[in-house]
Amino acid sequence: MLAAPKPKNESERLAALRALQILDTPSEERFDRITELAQQICHVPIAYIALIDSDRQWFKSKCGLTTDETGRDISFCGHAINQDDPLIIPDTLEDDRFADNPLVTEDPKIRFYAGFPLSGPGGYNVGTLCIADNSPRETSNIDLKAMLLLANMAKHELNMVDVIRTQKELIDAKSMLIRTQQRQTSELAEAAKYARSLIPDAITEGPVTSDWLYEACSELGGDVMGHLHLPDGRLAFYLVDVMGHGIGAALHGSAIQSAIRSQSLPDCHFEDPLSVFHALSRRFPMADHGNRFCTMFYGVLDPETGRLDYVNAGHPPPFVITGHGSPKTLDSTASLVGIGVEAEASSDYIQMQSGNECWIYSDAAIELQDASGHDMGINGLKDAISLVRMSNQGQSPTQAMRKLLSSFSGQDRFEDDMSLLVFQWHGPQ
Repeated sequence: MLAAPKPKNESERLAALRALQILDTPSEERFDRITELAQQICHVPIAYIALIDSDRQWFKSKCGLTTDETGRDISFCGHAINQDDPLIIPDTLEDDRFADNPLVTEDPKIRFYAGFPLSGPGGYNVGTLCIADNSPRETSNIDLKAMLLLANMAKHELNMVDVIRTQKELIDAKSMLIRTQQRQTSELAEAAKYARSLIPDAITEGPVTSDWLYEACSELGGDVMGHLHLPDGRLAFYLVDVMGHGIGAALHGSAIQSAIRSQSLPDCHFEDPLSVFHALSRRFPMADHGNRFCTMFYGVLDPETGRLDYVNAGHPPPFVITGHGSPKTLDSTASLVGIGVEAEASSDYIQMQSGNECWIYSDAAIELQDASGHDMGINGLKDAISLVRMSNQGQSPTQAMRKLLSSFSGQDRFEDDMSLLVFQWHGPQ
C-alpha cells in the first residue's frame, strides 16, 4: 500500500479547511442529496463526500458506509486531492497503490473508486466527492459528465458554508440586540471591536507597506477594508463603503468582509479585480438586501513589478502619489456593487514607481465640511495629503491625516464613517 503524499500547499490547504468550520458537524440535507444522486445515477453501493484533515478523512455525507471517518494514510481521497482531475481506479487489485489497502482487503472491500476533488476557500482541495463499488468497473460505465456536475454542486455548497454561517450569525446577533435592549450599549461596543479586528494589521516590512484608519460615525459602521495575500504572491487591497449607517449597514458590510477575507465567493478569482466585482454583485444584489448597495475599490498589486490592477466600482477615486507632479487618480471603471448594472464594467491598471503611495478613502473624507459649510472636496484632500507627506512629525500617515481632517471640520468626531487605507510600494527588495 502506498500512503498518499502530502500536497506542497498542505498548511494553506488545512487552513482553508479549518476556515470552513465544517469538520464534525451534523449531516445536512443539501450534501446528502448530492451523495444520494451520485449513488443512484452511477448505480453504485457507495457514495460519499470526504474532507481530508491532517491525519484522517471524515465523511460529511455518506451512502453505503457505516463509519464516520478513516485514517488519512489508507484513504483513497488523500491521493485524489493531489490533483484537479478526477482520480478513477477501475480495479483496485490491479493498482499497486491500493491492492493491499485495508479498505480493499477488508470491509467495505472497494474494487472500483472514482474521486472528484472539491476545492474550498482560496482554491485549495479540501475534500472529494466519491463513488465506489465492490466490483471492478470500466470508466465508460459511469456518467462522468453527471458526476462532474454533482462535484461542482458539492463544491458550491462547501464554499457557501461561510456565507450561510455568517448570515445566520448576523441574523441571530440582530435578533438578540432587539430582545436585549438593556445590554445594547455593551454589545454594540463588542461588535464594533470585532469589526475592527477583521481588518488585518498594517504591513510594516517588505516591498509593500500599509497603514489604515477606521472610525465609524456610530457604534457600528458600514465601511470594510483590508488586504489579502493571494496564492500567486500578489497583494489585494480593498475598501467597500455600504450605503447607510447603523446596524443594517454594519451587518451588510460584515457579510461582505467575511466573503472577501475567507475568499469564499462562488466562481470568483480573487487575483482578478473584475471577477471580484461581478461575484460581489451576484452575491449581494440590492433587491435581496434591503435595497442596500455599496461602492468598492479593489486593487491587486504585484510586489515585484509595482503593477496595480484595479476595479473602481463607483468609489471616490484613489490617488497614486508620486515624488513629483500631480497625484494620479484611479477613476471609476464599474457601476455600484449590487445594483444589477454590470455590462459596462471593466478593470484598469497603473504602473507604480518605487516610493509611490496609493491613498484609498471613503467619501466622508471629501464630503467633510468646515465651519462655513465648504466641502473638503477631492482637490482639498489632495492638498491635505501633500501637507501630511511634507510635515512627517513622527505620526503614521493616516493618524496625521485624521488630525488634519479634524482640524478642518472643527469637530473631533466625524458625521460619517471615515476610512483611509494607504499602501506604498518600495520596489524590489
